[in-house]
Amino acid sequence: MNDMDKKTKYLVRELWILAWNASVQHAAIYKPGAWKNQRDQIDTFKNKVIDYIRERIIPQYKETVEELHHCENISGLIDYANEVDTGVLGKDGYKYGVAQKVLNLALKYYWCLGQIKEPPHCPVDKIVIDKTVYRGRVNWTQILKEKEYLGIISAIRALARKEGCSIAQWELNNYERRQP
Repeated sequence: MNDMDKKTKYLVRELWILAWNASVQHAAIYKPGAWKNQRDQIDTFKNKVIDYIRERIIPQYKETVEELHHCENISGLIDYANEVDTGVLGKDGYKYGVAQKVLNLALKYYWCLGQIKEPPHCPVDKIVIDKTVYRGRVNWTQILKEKEYLGIISAIRALARKEGCSIAQWELNNYERRQP
């Protein structure tokens, strides 16, 4: 493996850590006590879900993926995650908001690295929602249905159109992480 391959592999590994943590840190997807008592099961669950995204979903985005197909990928991810649950997920299972966040964030990272085509959507979280008409009305961690998610995407699309760009480009231009 040449030096550039090692560097890219390192960055991708780090980006998966960031994407996963960003998708679950405020989402309360695990059963009460699971984080303390079922750490191995959580790790197994996380690794299976990440492998599924990396091996089955990400390669599709080497070509342009339309919105409908992207939403099918999010729904497929939810189905897969609920199927491989090692007994750690809470009553709502793997939520739509969490699934879209990990997938959309991973796609953003891969796109920024030049590994895939531009994704159809962007990661939806509090910072992005607060730039839309949904500010204070929707918590991304509580999104359970595609319809709720697509309402937010529609609001983002309207903002992107005003700036003459795509949803992914709009988010890249406007996303500002809070300082640590």
